[in-house]
Order: sequence, then structure tokens, then C-alpha cells
Amino acid sequence: MKKKYLVLKIEKDSKKEWINKWLKPSQTEDLMNFLTDEFFYEDIYKYNKNEYFIDITNYEELYQKSTYQIALDLKNKITNKYKVAVRIGLGTNLFLAKTACDIITIKKNIKIAYLDEKEFIITCSKHTPLTDFWQISNSTMLKLNKLGIKNMENIRDYSYQKLYEIFGLNAEYLINHSLGVEGTTIKTLRTKSLPRAISSSITFKSIKTKRESLNELQKLLDFNILKLKEDNLKTKTIYLYIKYAKNITPRQTITIKLREEASSYLYLMKIIMDAYKEKSNDFFPIEKLAISFCDIKKQENKTYLNKANTKNLKNYLPRIIYKKHLPLTSPKKVTFLQI
Repeated sequence: MKKKYLVLKIEKDSKKEWINKWLKPSQTEDLMNFLTDEFFYEDIYKYNKNEYFIDITNYEELYQKSTYQIALDLKNKITNKYKVAVRIGLGTNLFLAKTACDIITIKKNIKIAYLDEKEFIITCSKHTPLTDFWQISNSTMLKLNKLGIKNMENIRDYSYQKLYEIFGLNAEYLINHSLGVEGTTIKTLRTKSLPRAISSSITFKSIKTKRESLNELQKLLDFNILKLKEDNLKTKTIYLYIKYAKNITPRQTITIKLREEASSYLYLMKIIMDAYKEKSNDFFPIEKLAISFCDIKKQENKTYLNKANTKNLKNYLPRIIYKKHLPLTSPKKVTFLQI
């Protein structure tokens, strides 16, 4: 049986009072409870506060309704119960259902849209911008544009080998999506897998010297290291990217290979800062910094501080890592927004 998926999205252009109401956790929890009355819990994945993925493959037979009728009934029930506007995308895989929801419903000014592989090639091959498609970020689109790639048709026509050379494993997603192919299922989404990398970047409003950039680099490291701690992960390979102002010189990549996986705040902070001080250019002003932790693995055992060491935590500030005597610190639980 061919798979069929439904992507449900609460419209952000609804009336402001609806959206403000919808952002309350109790409302989104209530919708999840409502959806589990209509579908099995295992077939639902909450993508974000106002978007849900549902595997509806087996529900045509269960409800004796077509895919479109299931979607229409769902839309009407949610609109009547919660007084919010919704858009629904249907497709033979999650990418097509997401594309139908994000692009086709807006393009055709309808509330429910359907896409299969053939229809995707016909209707979406020349759609721009590429950021409208799932999993294509603005930075990825800019890289593609530099290669002369403006739409999905251009990706299909471009050398796949060159795409892999430039984008690495992400090229697989670009190529598959240009063909309307997606292997991810609700089951794989629900099974949390390890990220390929943890990355963050910052572009300065005004260019900075190497010394002035130290504080900004520290903030990036702070985010990445605490993210490692939060998810109980460790890294072995670190990439530090430096873009110099006005492209005076090509972007510099500083690669740091650790002897073994690590997640220690002080260790990672010191080794990356030292690499930055030693290898970055002393004279060129800096426009952008980016950090990426790769070769991610799960921590086998968590370490805990004993009571005697907790006294050192009171006056701890990240900036004192350059002093000879380093205080101990423990990982804090930090919640980050998905971006």
C-alpha cells in the first residue's frame, strides 16, 4: 500500500487574538488530545507549536473516506472547535505533503492541496525562492544561487558529484527533494536520532578586529557546548569558520581534531580559543564567525560534582577560563528554540 501523509498547519495570518490564544501551551496540548481521538498516537508527530505531521495511510479503509474527505473533515472540526484557520497538505511522502501545505495552498489560494511525485515535477520545478521548500535554509539557497541554481529543476540538471563535493551529505536531501522523494517517516521522526552536527554563527553589524571578536566567539561556543551538555552528547571534530570583511581573503576554516570525544566546557572553550588566537589572521577585520561540532556521539556516562566542589560554582564566570586556576562548573539545563 502506498503511503499517504497529511501536514496540518495553523495559519499565522489568522487574527492576532487567535494566534495569541494559540500560543498558550494548554491550547496546543488540547489539540494534540483532539488529534489522538481521530488518529493513533503513533501516527502523529508534533513538528512545532502550530504544525503536525500525520500518517493517514490506513485511515481511508478505517473511516471509509477518501484522503481529501479525511482532510476536509479534520479542517472543519478544528476550525469549528478552536476558531482558527488551518491549511492542510496531502502527499505520498512527508516532503510532498509539506510542500503542498507550504506552497500549493498559498499559490492556489486553497485550504487543502495534494501532491504526488508527478504533480510535484509539473507544478513546483520552477518555484522560487528555494527557501519555501522544507529543509532549505537561506544560507543553502545563497550557495545554490552562486552555482546558478535558482529552482528544483536546476538542482536536477546540475552535476550530482559537484553537489556532494560542496554540500556533503546534505546534497542527498537536495537531490531527492528535487525529484519529490523523501524517505523520512513518522516513525523515524519519533525516534530521536543523533544530529550530524551542532552549529551556530553570527554576522557582525559592523566589522570587528580579531581581539574584539573574542567575546562573540565565546557566545557561540557557549551555545554549542551547553547544547552538547543538554543533549548528553560529545564531539571529536570541530570546525571554526572565519569570514573576513569584504572578502579580503577567502574564508578561513580552522579544523580541530580531538584525540577522543569530549564535552567538557572548560576543555572545549580553551582549546578552540587557543586555536583561534594562534591561527586566525591578526590584521584582517572580521565580518562573520561560525562554529560547528561534528562527529557527534552519545555520552556513555554522566559525571556529577560532589558537594565539596559546589562551592566553586558561586562566582563562576566563563570569561575567567584564561586564568591559571580554573573553577569547576556543572552543566545547566538550557532550553533552546528550534531554528
